[in-house]
Formats: sequence, C-alpha cells, structure tokens
Amino acid sequence: MENGNHRFVWKAIKYYRKQGGDIVNTPSFIIGLENKTTKGVIPHPISHFLFKNYHRNSGSINTELTVAQIIVPFLNFILDKVNQGLTEYTEVQGLADLREKHANAYLQYCVDEKSNKNKTLEMKENFLAKFYKYLWDEKVLKHKPKFKLVSVRTGKEVRKVYKIDFTYKKTDETLLRERVKRKDIVPQDHESNENRTFIRLQYIREILYVAKHETPDIAFGLALQIFGGLRKGEVVNMTRTALKSQNGQKYGVEGLVLLVRDRQNELFTRFSDVSTIQVKNPRDQSCLIDPILNYLYKHHVETVLKKIKKPIHPNALFYDTEGSPMSADTYDKRFLKLKNTYLGMLLGTPGRYQDYLDFSQTKWRSHIGRGAFTNMCLDAGFNEKQTAVLRGDRSTQSMESYFDIITATYNIRKALSLLSPDELDNITGLNMPFNHKMWKDVQEFGKGLRQK
Repeated sequence: MENGNHRFVWKAIKYYRKQGGDIVNTPSFIIGLENKTTKGVIPHPISHFLFKNYHRNSGSINTELTVAQIIVPFLNFILDKVNQGLTEYTEVQGLADLREKHANAYLQYCVDEKSNKNKTLEMKENFLAKFYKYLWDEKVLKHKPKFKLVSVRTGKEVRKVYKIDFTYKKTDETLLRERVKRKDIVPQDHESNENRTFIRLQYIREILYVAKHETPDIAFGLALQIFGGLRKGEVVNMTRTALKSQNGQKYGVEGLVLLVRDRQNELFTRFSDVSTIQVKNPRDQSCLIDPILNYLYKHHVETVLKKIKKPIHPNALFYDTEGSPMSADTYDKRFLKLKNTYLGMLLGTPGRYQDYLDFSQTKWRSHIGRGAFTNMCLDAGFNEKQTAVLRGDRSTQSMESYFDIITATYNIRKALSLLSPDELDNITGLNMPFNHKMWKDVQEFGKGLRQK
C-alpha cells in the first residue's frame, strides 16, 4: 500500500467517446491517489473496477458514484491501518494481499464507529464482494476468497451473483437512535386519519406559502416535486419551453405536462460532476392539479424570472444568484434554508410545538415532495403500477405498460375531486392556522384564468 502522505479519493471526470456517428462528452468517475500536501491526484488503476463493472452497465452515473463512495473509504481504512503499523496489517503491501478478514474488520468498524444500519451494511457487503471478485478475476489477489454463487431476483429477472459470507457482528438496530426518514408531509399523528388527503394538502400549501416568501427561486420547483413527482435533478433540468399547459389555459390551470429530459449538455457544461443533475428516466410527466401549483407557476414566470437581469441561459427555468442555471447542490442549499425557516415558524407559533417535534426529529429533504406525490396518487385510487408510471419509474415497454400510461394520465382527472380546496371543511383535528387571505388570492387567481 502507499505511504502516509497519500489517501484514496474519488473524482468526477468527463471524456470524449464515439457514439454512433457522434462524439459525446461522457461523465464518469475514477479512483485516484491524492497527495495530502500538494492535493494533486494521480488516477489509480483500480478505477478499471468502476469502468468494467458499472460505467457501461449501470445506466446511471449515480451507481458509479455509490460504488466509489464505498470502495474508497474501505481502501483508506486499510491504508490507515498499514500506516499505523498494526501487526495484523504488516503483510499488506498492496491490493494483492487483501483478504476477507480485512473486509470484515472494515465492516465491523462501520458498525462500531459509524453506526451503519443493516440495510447499509448489506449494500457495502455486496459491493465489497464484487470488488474482491474483480481482484480475483484480474489475478491480483494472492489468496482466493470463499465465494458462494447465489440467485438474486430483480423484478422478473433472476441472475447469479458471487457473495462472501462476512463474519463480523452486525448492528443491533434496537440500540440505534437514528432519526426516521420522512416519506410524506403528513405528520405522524395524522397518518391514520381518514382525512389525511386534505390534511396533507394543508401542510403542502403551508410549506409552499413559506417557500414563496423565503425562497421564491425554488418555490415552483418544490411544487413540481410535490404535484409532479420530480426528483431534484429533474427540476433543475427543466426549461421554460418544457412546460406544456393543457386545453389552451395558461399556467397549467387545466392540466400541466412536463417534458422531463436530460439537458446536461445544454445547461450544465460548466460541471464535470453531474451525478446530482442526471435525469434517470426522460418522459412526459403529467402533474396533479392544485391551485397553488398554478399560482406559483405564474409567480415564477412573472416575478422570479423577471428579476434575472442577465441570464446566462435564457431558456433555463431555475437560476442561481449569478444568473447561471441552478445546480442541484444550490437547490439543496436553498431548500435547507426553507426547511430551517419552516421549523422556526412552527417553533414560534403557539399550538404548533408537536408539529415542530414531528418535523425536526425526522430526516427530510426536497425528495419529500416526491413522497407526497406518491401518497397522493395512492390515496386517489391509482394502483401501484399506475403510480410507478406517474412517478417516472422505469417500467417495461410492453403494450400493457403503454396502456397503463394512458389510463393513469387520463385518470388524473378523477383524482382532482379528492384534491379540491372545497373539501377543506372536512379537515378536523388540525391545530394550525390557515392563511385564508392568501388562499383566497390563489382561488381567485385560478377562477380568473378559467374565465379567459
């Protein structure tokens, strides 16, 4: 292994390759050795593991990144132990000397020091097993690990994979105090409420109201996540011409279809690391309709975008303070500001302390909008397959799937009665103020557009 002045790192790169008759600038990841003093990075041959196993096969740059983020800490763990001169690592002079016990020691460290949950540990086991199998196939390892061939089912596909029976002591999850990850905006004490559909809308509108005033540059983006199920990378890839209002109405009052496409080469040529701004599944995405979505659409076009004096890309939909198309990292930072502002509002509002605890003691980021969209679809009566299509998840290309797309998109109309603001009177047991004046403005705005 290398000396104490180096550490392993992962690094985003782009390279040119021929695809058909075109030359495309292709994003990828490498593993390198960084000089701790100079910060210079030298590509390491082990990068071939990422290229061979994931770069062309995964279909997602994020898979490469995930693997790199697991393998690099493992290699640094071994490197640290070697540099400390520990007896059990004296035989490790390079990758050839790695054995199963070293992976076991790392996984035990992940339990004892990092408090990894068993789901995370299982993922690390899988990638480490593939890493060891790669090293053995490439004739790098001196000692053959004890592989076992197991069948793994993914959907309808069954494939054979090599695994290793690691012997470390896994996490006792009853001892973990990790915060629960939120998958919906509905507070926990209302999850079983028969009126949770309307309760969810109440909280959605409240958060979007706060966003309009505190982070207006992403308020409409968050609305697209909530009512269209978009991922943050899909939001920042949106352009102004990608919004298609239906039935001749402005601002999506009678329906809004989003042309979700990967526009990295159009909007984000300044970045080499595009893992957070990738569109996994290009599609035409239908939105659930709610007056607050239309209201924020109009506000974004007529107020937010007009404040961008010199946009670097005039067709972008979301911008940073420099006038460049907004990156996913900037979007995250703006959402964090919104989240902290919302928590502060809950904490400072009489009667909302329980809400504050519910939202502050759970983990949630902008992806919660996609979770809210999923639950609205399910509560509106869509089946799981239709909901998956509406979410933009990958599905088979059969006629049955095509039929489901048509049916699910058509049936959005049926869901609108469940999302009607007129049903707000049915909400009971909510201890929260409602901004009637602002909601009246939203309703009047919608009625005005329909009359044109």
